[in-house]
Amino acid sequence: MIRIQNLTLRFGERALFDKISFTITEGEKLAVTGRNGSGKSTLIKVLSGVISPDEGFIEKPKKLTVGYLRQELPEDEGRSVKDEVLASMEEIESLKTTLQECEDLLHKPDLDHDVMIRAVETMSEVQHRLEYLNADKLDGEIEKILTGLGFKPTDLVRPTREFSGGWRMRVELAKLLLAKPDLMLLDEPNNHLDILSIQWLEKYLIAYEGSVLLISHDLMFVNNIAKRIIEVDRGRIYDYVGTYSDFINYKKERREVELNEYKSQQKLIQHKEQLIDKFRAKANKASFAKSLQSELARMDVIDEPDDEQGSIRLRFQPSHPGGRIVVEAHHLSKSYGPLEVLKDLDFVLERGQKLSFIGQNGQGKSTMVKLLSKAIEPTHGHLKYGHEIKIGYFAQEHGEILNPDLTIMETVEYAALPQIRPMIRKILGGLGFSGEDVDKRIKVLSGGEKSRVRLAVLLVQEHNFLILDEPTHHLDIPSKESLKEAIKQYKGTVVIVSHDREFLRDLAERTCFFSNKTIRFFEGDIDYFLEKIEATDLENTFAKQQTTVSVEQNIPQKSESLNTEEKKKLVKRIQVLEKDIESREKKKKDFELKMADPDFYKAPESQKLLSEYNSLKSDIESKTIEWEQLIELAG
Repeated sequence: MIRIQNLTLRFGERALFDKISFTITEGEKLAVTGRNGSGKSTLIKVLSGVISPDEGFIEKPKKLTVGYLRQELPEDEGRSVKDEVLASMEEIESLKTTLQECEDLLHKPDLDHDVMIRAVETMSEVQHRLEYLNADKLDGEIEKILTGLGFKPTDLVRPTREFSGGWRMRVELAKLLLAKPDLMLLDEPNNHLDILSIQWLEKYLIAYEGSVLLISHDLMFVNNIAKRIIEVDRGRIYDYVGTYSDFINYKKERREVELNEYKSQQKLIQHKEQLIDKFRAKANKASFAKSLQSELARMDVIDEPDDEQGSIRLRFQPSHPGGRIVVEAHHLSKSYGPLEVLKDLDFVLERGQKLSFIGQNGQGKSTMVKLLSKAIEPTHGHLKYGHEIKIGYFAQEHGEILNPDLTIMETVEYAALPQIRPMIRKILGGLGFSGEDVDKRIKVLSGGEKSRVRLAVLLVQEHNFLILDEPTHHLDIPSKESLKEAIKQYKGTVVIVSHDREFLRDLAERTCFFSNKTIRFFEGDIDYFLEKIEATDLENTFAKQQTTVSVEQNIPQKSESLNTEEKKKLVKRIQVLEKDIESREKKKKDFELKMADPDFYKAPESQKLLSEYNSLKSDIESKTIEWEQLIELAG
């Protein structure tokens, strides 16, 4: 279906791809793998036509349709979720126009026979494509896909601008799935999905008739979909037919062969160099030494195979164990204005427990970890912490509090315990920062790289209660395996929010399911949880919770539904919030000016100020959410 031949792409002197060739056949499902920075995303951009290769060619049929899930969001056009997806279906309108043109042509008198045959053939092709796209059931197909990706029925009529970037990426994914291209190119499609939506997408792609080429660090997702693996490694590709798990075994065998070849060649080179040194000064052997030198010059020297990143072991630093009770929740509730997220919760976390937080996005998982980490305060109830509990908290937005002018190495060194500093390069290597990477300044890093720096900081500090909110988002599979092993070996208490089933498997022995403002504990890992609540039951659970939430909130949509007194209170609260947010924003800027000073992080009180800054940011976020909700009520 599509053939890539001798494709070469250079960035400066580095050849990202060096004469690579492979073919994608019709209906094939394959995954591209490789270390971060190896060129996986670039390869997808080349196949989509976004980037042109320096050499080689891509051969494909003229009528082949290629769909690419871009990581950048388009400009908001003010449409509802459903209308935004519907507007992307230009192909259907084009096909209907072609069909009408063919019908008009066939009604012409004295039509040439060959023209008539071509028109009939075109109509047949167009009809087949329209049927494949479910054009006559388009509304139902749109709702099916959007619901599968986690949208509630009431969400479909809401403007896209009301949704976060993650939810808008789901809209872009829905557009691509609805378009049903012959070749679908997916770069981390499950990044913004919860477990239920990932399971739905997985089933959809397995049954998909077209070809799928995907990049994903979710091992289970890749294993279940892809039956062929293409690894990008140092400019070359390795093509393997089989699952990712099979590929890992093959890769171990391949590295062993390469290592033996390298060692054998090194022995040969060493032997020849010894002979050259021995005979160079002897007149009767000088020509022999010279011929050996020529042989060495012509030799194609094999590079030493890299150690697998997964072989680098990450480790969290041990701390004093603290009390048996880590934290107790009593009548814990959290609301953002009229929006109640968690309601009247009571639970106890004990020393050494490892828990995973599971549930659809928006059900309160991240709110709970912010409460546990003291980043935000509860609306009602309280949390009581045990004796000498030291919290280590990882959240995606923490990348913003890193000093932009420091290097990666400096950032981690300043945070590290003295005894850990000699191991920092090894720790950073395990998270994908090798060689000169560690000298990059924070301000030039991507969001994903900043998250990995934050994870490195956590690895060099001391704590006994570890709270991880989506720690694997920007890690490749070997790094995730290293992190998983580090968590397994950690003696403290761990709470993990993750949608990666393979990462959670055999890791967290207790699963906490968030649904309808409350939580339910399962005494087992993710497999146990999914066995207890089958996928169909899970879908019913979410369907019920969506209906319940919309009914229980019972929030009027416009201010006309409120009486005069309620309107006054609403307007007054909005004004108070606006003043609060404005004053806190000013205070936040004052913090940021201090943090811009490179010496800020050397000061003894820097950690305390960072904690205050973090709390201030969370407070602004909470008040902004409440303000948005009240503005919506005011109409």
